[in-house]
Amino acid sequence: MVLSEQNGQRRNNTIAIIICAIVFLVGAKSVYSDELMDVPVGISPVMSSAAMFIAKERGYFEQQGLNVVINPFKASGAKMVPFLATGQLLVAGGNINAGMYNAIAQDIPIKIVSDKGTVTPGHGYLALIVRKDHVDSGRYKSFKDLKGMTMAVTAKGVSQQIVTELYLKKVGLGLDDIKLVFLAYQDMNIALANKSIDATIQIEPLVAAAVNKNFAVRVAGDDEVYPNQQSAAIFYSPVFIKNHPDKAKAFMVAYVKGLRDYNDAFEKNQGKDKIIDILIKHTRIKDKSIYQNVVPVGLSPDGMVNILSLKSDARWYTDKGYTKKLPDMDTIVDLSFARHAVEVLGPYKP
Repeated sequence: MVLSEQNGQRRNNTIAIIICAIVFLVGAKSVYSDELMDVPVGISPVMSSAAMFIAKERGYFEQQGLNVVINPFKASGAKMVPFLATGQLLVAGGNINAGMYNAIAQDIPIKIVSDKGTVTPGHGYLALIVRKDHVDSGRYKSFKDLKGMTMAVTAKGVSQQIVTELYLKKVGLGLDDIKLVFLAYQDMNIALANKSIDATIQIEPLVAAAVNKNFAVRVAGDDEVYPNQQSAAIFYSPVFIKNHPDKAKAFMVAYVKGLRDYNDAFEKNQGKDKIIDILIKHTRIKDKSIYQNVVPVGLSPDGMVNILSLKSDARWYTDKGYTKKLPDMDTIVDLSFARHAVEVLGPYKP
C-alpha cells in the first residue's frame, strides 16, 4: 500500500514537472516574442544587399531579439539619409554619398559600421554597360566613344560618379564630355531598353539581366578602373547607437552571419541555390538562370570596410564641391560593432 502510494506520488510529481515545463516554454516563447525590438532598415533590392536578406530570411535577427522591418529604396543611399538622421530608419545600406557626409557635418553623427559592397579584384559587381545597338553599329568601340553620350548614375555625389570619371579619364575625357543623368538602378535598364540613355554604371543582378535581355553589353567591371573601392556600406542612425547600443551590437552579429553565408555561397559554392532563392525573393530579378551569370559582390565576411578608399573618395567629394568640409573618416567609420560580431562568432574560415 505504501509502495503504491509512493509510485502514485512519483507519477503526480512527474506530471506536475511536465506541466510546469510546458507552461515555462510557452511563457518563454511569449516573452521572447514580446521582447523583439522593431528595427526599420532601408536598403536597395539589389545583390549587394544579400547579407541583409539572408539574415532576415534565416532568422538571424530574431535570434538576436530583433524584428527587422525592411523598407526597399529604389534610389541610392543618399535618399535614406534624412530618415537615418531622424531615427525613422535605425539602419540603412546604400552607396557612399556626399549627402550623408553633409548630414554628419550638421552634427548628425551617422556612422559607417560595416561593408555592403567593395569592388575587390574579380568582384566587379558594378559595371559599365552600353546599349547593344551602339556596340553593334560601331558607335561604341572603346571608352573614348563615351564622349557625347548620356550616362546615368543614381545621384549627384555618389561613389559611382567617381568611377564614371575614372572611365573617362582613361582616355583623356572628363565628366563635362558626357551628359550625366540620375536614375534609380531599377530604372536604368528601362532607360537603356527604350534608348533614352546610352550607358550607365549598373549593379548586379541588373547587369546580368540587361545582358541576358540583349539590350546592353557589359563593357568593363569597376574593379578594372578602381579596384577595392568601398562602394557601399551599412550605416547606423545615431538614435540606434545612443538609445539601443546592445541591440546595435546584436544586429551586427546577425548581419555578419549573413555576410558569411553569402561568402560560403558565392566564393565556396556552398548552398548557393538556397541563397539565390533568397535573392529572387527580395530583388526584382526572378529568373534563376540570370544569377548563374552574375559577377559576385565583394563582401567582407567580417564586415570590414576599406577606409583608405573612403578617405580618397571623401577628398573627391570635397574637391568637386559636394561637401564644404573634408569628412573626417576616422570619426565617421565605427567598426566596433563588426569587431564585436567577430569576437562572438569567431574568425571566418575561407
